[in-house]
Amino acid sequence: MGMPVRIEQLEGKRLRGTVRGHTIVADRPREEGGGDAGPSSGELLLLAVGSCAAGSLRGFLEACGRRPSGLSVEVAWEPAPGQDARERIVITLGVDPEALQLAPQQIAEAAAGGGVVSRVRLGSEISVRFAARK
Repeated sequence: MGMPVRIEQLEGKRLRGTVRGHTIVADRPREEGGGDAGPSSGELLLLAVGSCAAGSLRGFLEACGRRPSGLSVEVAWEPAPGQDARERIVITLGVDPEALQLAPQQIAEAAAGGGVVSRVRLGSEISVRFAARK
């Protein structure tokens, strides 16, 4: 199992996340009652998806002997098409046009094949457990 991420409540709607000695503050936007001291949890999820897609795509391009110059990834929520449907996470890739002409399907599969993206796509199981308070 990977290194656990620890989340602690701070003042207001701020949260402190810690993993491997790194710390980030998450918060809600002001219009949602937060202080906008950091990205929201949903934005952090999109950041994780985008970072994973970019890393997987970079690795694929390098394995094909291509420099991943100008690589960019944008990730956004797409509203649900109907009341009973779920929102969609859309990954938009900025790739060298030459590389894209050679293997667009493989590039798309590589971007969606990383650990984070594939777990989200498969709908990973989520378990909730209780820890004794210290």
